[in-house]
Amino acid sequence: MGIEPNKLDYLVLSKGNFEILIRKLLLVRRYRVEIYVAEGSVRACEWTVKYKGSPGYFSQLEEILGDGLGSSEEQAPCLMAVNIKTDTVTKGRLLGVACVTPGEYAMSVSEFTDDDLLTELETITVQMAPSECLVLPTDNEDYKYLKKVMERANVTVTAVKKTNFSTEGLNQDLNRLLKFKDGQQQDANAFPEMSKEVAMTSLAATIKYTSLLDDNTNFGRFQLTTIQPDCFLHMDAAALKALNVFPELGDTNHAPSRSLYGLLDRCRTQHGKRLLAQWLRQPLRDINLINERQDIVELLMNNTQLRQQLHEDHLRRIPDLQALARRLTRKKANLQDCYRIYQAINRLPALLQCLAEANDATLHSSLAEPIAELNNDLEKYQQMIEATVDMDAVERGDYLVKPSFDEQLQSLADQLEILQSSAEKELNKAARELGLDAGKTIKLESNPQNGFNFRVTLKEEHGLRGNKKYTIIDAVKSGVRFKNSALESITEEYLQTKSAYEKEQDKVVTEIIGIASGYAECLRGLSLQLSRADVLLAFALAARAAPAPYCRPALSRAPHELLLLGLRHPCLEVQEGVSFIPNDVVFRRDSCVMHVVTGANMGGKSTWLRAAGCAALLAHAGAAVPAARAALPPLRALAARLGAADCERRAHSTFMVEMLEAAAILRTATPDSLVLIDELGRGTSTYEGCGIAWAIAEKLATEIKCFCLFATHYHELTRLASLHPNVIVNSHAEASVVDQQLVLLHKILPGPATQSLGLHVAKLADLPDSIIQYAEEKQAQLETNLFEVESAFKSEDNTEGQKLILDFLHKCKEIHNTISSDDEMLIEINKLKQQMLQKDSKYVQALMSTL
Repeated sequence: MGIEPNKLDYLVLSKGNFEILIRKLLLVRRYRVEIYVAEGSVRACEWTVKYKGSPGYFSQLEEILGDGLGSSEEQAPCLMAVNIKTDTVTKGRLLGVACVTPGEYAMSVSEFTDDDLLTELETITVQMAPSECLVLPTDNEDYKYLKKVMERANVTVTAVKKTNFSTEGLNQDLNRLLKFKDGQQQDANAFPEMSKEVAMTSLAATIKYTSLLDDNTNFGRFQLTTIQPDCFLHMDAAALKALNVFPELGDTNHAPSRSLYGLLDRCRTQHGKRLLAQWLRQPLRDINLINERQDIVELLMNNTQLRQQLHEDHLRRIPDLQALARRLTRKKANLQDCYRIYQAINRLPALLQCLAEANDATLHSSLAEPIAELNNDLEKYQQMIEATVDMDAVERGDYLVKPSFDEQLQSLADQLEILQSSAEKELNKAARELGLDAGKTIKLESNPQNGFNFRVTLKEEHGLRGNKKYTIIDAVKSGVRFKNSALESITEEYLQTKSAYEKEQDKVVTEIIGIASGYAECLRGLSLQLSRADVLLAFALAARAAPAPYCRPALSRAPHELLLLGLRHPCLEVQEGVSFIPNDVVFRRDSCVMHVVTGANMGGKSTWLRAAGCAALLAHAGAAVPAARAALPPLRALAARLGAADCERRAHSTFMVEMLEAAAILRTATPDSLVLIDELGRGTSTYEGCGIAWAIAEKLATEIKCFCLFATHYHELTRLASLHPNVIVNSHAEASVVDQQLVLLHKILPGPATQSLGLHVAKLADLPDSIIQYAEEKQAQLETNLFEVESAFKSEDNTEGQKLILDFLHKCKEIHNTISSDDEMLIEINKLKQQMLQKDSKYVQALMSTL
């Protein structure tokens, strides 16, 4: 690193470190990057921007970093643009969203009205997983919320000029970029998506930002579709984070115990890894499609031979066909890429035979048949490679065109062979002169830069001393390299001939690449089918590798119950030294839609909630579930508010983060949703927090009527079960105190927790005894024992007593409104108190004795 007065600081990097830096800036830190190149004299500081890249689009940087910049990532870079306008009919927010994934030649749009928190936009953002979002340069309230949505999803927000969102000339641009079907009118206006006016403004912004029209290899390649979020399980960024679906950005350690993606990522192909990430972001809602996946996963779980053959023999040898197809399309491929594709196609017959032996109808129709059709379409590609590529040279590590394919090539190849023979004659001659054994103690070597040379070991070097016929090139540990004038003459002619051969070959290779690019669409289709097989196999492998059996979830269209019996957390159970204790989750419309969960800290409440969320996600993705039995309805949404953390860079406290997430849940939850809430209401006063938690829990259970697990330390919330029988039930994480020591049983049982065990947890943390003792004294002073009173009686007694107290309070309010004298008011209230006590309610008497 250099620092000079009045000059810019600089850092010198090797090419390898420079590439690593750019990758981290783009893919991990999500920065925009500009690379300046000196034009003319460096001292004159004539620097101009040569390359640009951003998280959502970095095709320009592929020139210096290679085409595989994003090929090994979880998902191809996606660019989103959002435009917000006022709906003239409803006066609400009309959003136009466009997503472009250049690596997959995909364009998708959506237009919809959204609420003030932009919850629908967040759902689409989670499903599409853009790396960057283009917006207008404005700071109104809607765009402030938009930026908050993108921040939660780790999406870089880029403001672009308003003119970028202009649709002028868009139809002409799309006519050049879109791929039209045979017989289809060659006019973009024929697409139904064109009627979405606001979405089209966003699409125009993405096209201009990515400069797609500057690369003619993009012409006639893109597919235009409509984003359909309702086809997938709705999840927001908070749910993804709460359930640890993906590792943190930049975390390359995809350990099975750290995220669902890490647990399931047993894919053999790079395109399989990307599809796995997509499936976890887009769990299905269509029962037929889910069952199709689960049929294959179940088959693979039960068929050990098929599972091992696919994993060990077939899929592990498949290259990234999606990346190779893109290289072909962009005319960036070489002969080696063509041969790698050829190798993959050659393996398809054995793969198809393996699938056929399973004799399964779903496997045949869903995977084998599409792969077989694509294999037939690629038959001529195989024939072309076999006719043009020198297979003997491939075995030596060279990728050359067959000399016999072209007369000029054949002539040059013959000359090279003659020169090779002449060099070998010189080797024999030198061996005789030096008294060495040709091919053993003296060898003939060649390299692309310097051509031919002789080499002997350092032990034989003495024979060259003083011999003027030979010139020593260098002496290294591996031996001494040298030459004579005749070999030097042969080398010069050989290099010239080889250069001519390579130039002639490049012409042929260009023709081969041009023909091969016509198969890019087939290769992308083949990549999709093989990646589907890879992900389904990964689901089966993860299930079979678990310490306890997984089960196939049963999805029913009747949304009356959700059962997860013997449920385990898939990531925690694979941790070393963990013996996981399974629990049940039972929801039935006629008896229970909400569990209010109490119990000691570290008792297993949060794990129970997360396990239920993971199971629901896995079931909708088409995977097996870590449970003894699972039966679910097709859910519309999975919402979660788990954990507590502030966010200084967004100026959000823990309580503010909780409230934002709770507000989003209340807006999106429906009766066919699963909601997970843990410790809501912290960060403010005890009674205020309890009141908020009570109100939210009651609304979810009685108005929205969604399935909900509500974990809390507010024991007052257990009263909801008596107020709303057959709707809300109490559950608790069992724990015991043995010899003043807390024993956590990690078992979820019916009923409320009998006591709060926070002080025992504090003892486990080695808080000083004086602090513990003083805390116990303050607890005794502050505690009303309302919870202990309620737990001592039957729910009917509690309900009757609560009605008496409520009636007493109403009468007190009437007295307050009618009597102005404090003394008279106190006399009347005491009369009411005596009347209430005469009712002989055990609940009231026990409560009054605690005051």
